[in-house]
Amino acid sequence: MNNELTLDNELICRPDRPEGLFSFLVSRSKSAARSLTPSASEVLNGCTDAVKQVLRSAIETRSEAEFCRVFHDSFSKYAGLTMAISHYATAVIQKPVIEQLVRESICEMEADFRDKGLAAFGSTVRDQAMFTVWTLRKINELTTQITATPVVSSQKDADSDYCCNFNVNALRAQFSLDCLNMALEDDRAIYPEVLEELVEGMRAMVNAYTWARRGLDIRIPREETFPQTSLTDDEDMALMDLSFSSASDWFDGERGEDAVN
Repeated sequence: MNNELTLDNELICRPDRPEGLFSFLVSRSKSAARSLTPSASEVLNGCTDAVKQVLRSAIETRSEAEFCRVFHDSFSKYAGLTMAISHYATAVIQKPVIEQLVRESICEMEADFRDKGLAAFGSTVRDQAMFTVWTLRKINELTTQITATPVVSSQKDADSDYCCNFNVNALRAQFSLDCLNMALEDDRAIYPEVLEELVEGMRAMVNAYTWARRGLDIRIPREETFPQTSLTDDEDMALMDLSFSSASDWFDGERGEDAVN
């Protein structure tokens, strides 16, 4: 599938509140029901059920062509529902609660892929999923800083462009992550050609990171420091270089470092 999405969707391309996009993850946290009011939980559960219907239609496909057709027919609906959840959560849930539930949701995704991903999907898909969740965590750190720093007037047009690109790429990657999560939840096998498309889709999370990084840079320009380079800068460069490369090399490196440490 061509990763260059050309969706004529005003909701996806709206430049408002990019920092709140991942607020939809509050609905995925296992502790959400205990942390939210019954009315908020009811609304989020209703939207989440609608999202699951979209995801099931995708993971039930059997070929690349069939998946691509379903994806292009349903992605705008998925994106609209996902952003609606984020906007609702941002409006009715206190910010510290959102931040806590989003962090928990990311950790839970990571644990599910680590514990169940190999048996369910094989090492290539599991590794890409783990890398994508790791990148999602990095993006969440960036957007926290973006939230706290308004953009200057002269950079608003650029910021709007970065936001649109960020939204499309982040939602594209999240769609693939959600499909895999749905398969784990339903204990359902996914056909090989469809898994290949999901791996390709997850790679868009690195592109989303790049756009978020640009959004932060126009708020807080980075100063070049010599001769030392910070760990954060090294990670940024690695993410830029890995936009279209295999996640397995990264994942093997991470495991190797863990073993040494």
